[in-house]
Amino acid sequence: MNVTEEAKQLDYLFDLQGYLVLKGAIAKDDLAEMNQWVDDHWAYVENPPILEHTQSTLQLNPERWIGNVEIHSYGPDDGVNFQNIVEGGPVFERLIDYPAWLPLATRYINPVNGLSIHENLLNVRGPGGFLYIHCGGHTPLCYLTFRQHNTGAWMVGQINVLMALHDIGPGDGPTVLVPGSHKSTQIHPRLELDGKGIVAASHERIAAGTALGMQEIYLEAGDALFFTDAITHGSAERTNPGHRRAVIYRYSPRYLRTRFNYQLSSALAARLTPERRAILEPIPPRSKILIRSV
Repeated sequence: MNVTEEAKQLDYLFDLQGYLVLKGAIAKDDLAEMNQWVDDHWAYVENPPILEHTQSTLQLNPERWIGNVEIHSYGPDDGVNFQNIVEGGPVFERLIDYPAWLPLATRYINPVNGLSIHENLLNVRGPGGFLYIHCGGHTPLCYLTFRQHNTGAWMVGQINVLMALHDIGPGDGPTVLVPGSHKSTQIHPRLELDGKGIVAASHERIAAGTALGMQEIYLEAGDALFFTDAITHGSAERTNPGHRRAVIYRYSPRYLRTRFNYQLSSALAARLTPERRAILEPIPPRSKILIRSV
């Protein structure tokens, strides 16, 4: 199969389904390095210093930080997130422009103006953990845009790359999604509240795996699930012993700000290649403003 034929197949499946499974996307050495990072910081998984990320917890609490990596959670069911994991070490920097998915993300989001990373995190989730159902084609948000006009030009508002650090199979709390729902104008029954569509059913506190039409996506360690954030998705409850380990990088158009507005540390900024820095800091901050009289 030549590259053109393979690209056509990927385009067709991504357009149709809203997701791709990239088998063996991560090199074994990089996979081992990420798992070692989790092992080295396991105390934070067993005793996280924060339960939930709310407006009242946005202050800089030193107990919630490992260097420039923030320990965070969206809620008691989600597990522990190591936010801004790109500051966690060289392997996480390499993921910024990883060859297994960057060309695809660039093609589908914007090959002209470039990309940014909206959010980057490492999630560890134990038994009973899950994520509720959220997103869908009915949701009128810019980062949930998905357009392809059969001209070779794409406009996808956000693409998530979920990397499996361990095998994720039945009972492991796999990501679940409704294939094709990124194009649906109909509201998923669980995402309807008072007759209107909502972004997320977090008020129900129910695992997304039980929702209508959900399909569990199983991954082997080193695989990556590449999907538009517009697709209706979440995760099933983990019923097996042990913990699910996954790294998630969310790519967006260059002009979309980052989710939590982390600033590059001076050490990371100095190490980054120009290409990686352009993704992490697509619009450089200005420290002074020159005002001229006219």
